[in-house]
Amino acid sequence: MKRHNRAALAVAALALVVPVSGCASLLSPHQTAEYHYNGGDGAWGTVGDVEVRGLMLITDETGEGPAQLFFTLINKGDSTAKVSVDVAGTSVTESVKAGETFVQDPESPATTTEDVVTVDQLDAEPGDLVEVTVGVGGEEKIIEAQLLTDSLPYYEQYVPSKSPSNVPSEDATSTDEAATEGTAAANG
Repeated sequence: MKRHNRAALAVAALALVVPVSGCASLLSPHQTAEYHYNGGDGAWGTVGDVEVRGLMLITDETGEGPAQLFFTLINKGDSTAKVSVDVAGTSVTESVKAGETFVQDPESPATTTEDVVTVDQLDAEPGDLVEVTVGVGGEEKIIEAQLLTDSLPYYEQYVPSKSPSNVPSEDATSTDEAATEGTAAANG
């Protein structure tokens, strides 16, 4: 092999090694030590001795209906914590005993309550981050939770229905009359 071919080959090899070695630094412990991965859906945060996990809101695809609020509270402290969760005028207050967990998800087997928390006056579009204020004792923290939709099939069951109207529609009245006529004919 000629001397200039060897020199060209050495330069080409060096040109390949330099960019590849730079990528390895992205995986070094010095750069990834501060990154905390939050596995699962929803936002995370810590307020005082209470850890907030899975904080999210789910609405329909249009974003026009109410949204259901989900969260998990983990009390890492030595005493019972009174925790308030406020979003868009809807407020929930829960007492979480020391070392225990509170789950706000009526469909979860680990749930603490079967009550659905619905946020009606939410001024956000699907995908937006919504400010949720979490308070423990005298300390408060704003955690931004994403407004998700039922576009993913596993969220369909969590979309709250719109509040029923106090005034019956014409269809409901005519359906009730037809049912009454059908019952009278069957009994008659």
